[in-house]
Amino acid sequence: MINRKTTLAGGIAAAIFAVSGASAANLQNGAVNAAQPILTAPNGTTVLFDQTANPSTNGTPVQNFSSSYDAYDNEAADDFVVPASGWTISTINMATSLTTAFTGAASTAVNFYPDVAGAPGTTAACSSPVSPSVVTAASTVVTLSTPCSLAAGTYWVAVSVDFNFAAQGQIYWSNQVTGTGNPNLWRNPGDGFASGCTDWGTLAACGVGGGVDTGYTFQLLGAVGGGIPPEPVGEVRELPTLSQWSALLAAGGLALLGLFGLRSRARG
Repeated sequence: MINRKTTLAGGIAAAIFAVSGASAANLQNGAVNAAQPILTAPNGTTVLFDQTANPSTNGTPVQNFSSSYDAYDNEAADDFVVPASGWTISTINMATSLTTAFTGAASTAVNFYPDVAGAPGTTAACSSPVSPSVVTAASTVVTLSTPCSLAAGTYWVAVSVDFNFAAQGQIYWSNQVTGTGNPNLWRNPGDGFASGCTDWGTLAACGVGGGVDTGYTFQLLGAVGGGIPPEPVGEVRELPTLSQWSALLAAGGLALLGLFGLRSRARG
């Protein structure tokens, strides 16, 4: 979710690029990143999904602003495929960049959506709306408040970091030149960035994050195994045919005759 608010502090952070529609401040709809960090797995976890091989120099807004900037609240999403074994996801490593020198604790809203026609579905498979996060100059490590157990299938991880613009500036999810699966998506329900993307759209369609890349830089960590496979839809179980019934009855009759024979011998 992207409607949780932090307290607005005094002062306005300086920004580099003006965005049409901004009133009290100039906000950036993209960032040019420094070298992306090497993301590492916390102890006791396994890297389940790794999309870090094709780093871009661009970054895309991924922020739940303070209340005075509701119109700019935005969310970014990228897809991944869970194999037959299922996964239990506990941590997300994200390459991120900032407009200030802030480092420290933050909170991140995370939703895992099943894929519907190449975009996130409307109902989340897992939600972790207040996930403790550690933000540094080049990365954000998100620990899910509740691990997400997913069965095999295609899913989208959607993220929005609570970040007070006045005190902390802006935060961006670093892009990948080429991602896996479907192109990464972004939305800004209040349309404060005047992109027209009040629902999910590609970076190219929304004109954000440089507008050319098709993935975000991140890892999913946790353990192999998890999720309950869905019940088959529309499966029809056929009843036995007449010949199959006949064979079953014949087998039953022979079993009964054998049982009677054993009893007769026992009496003799």
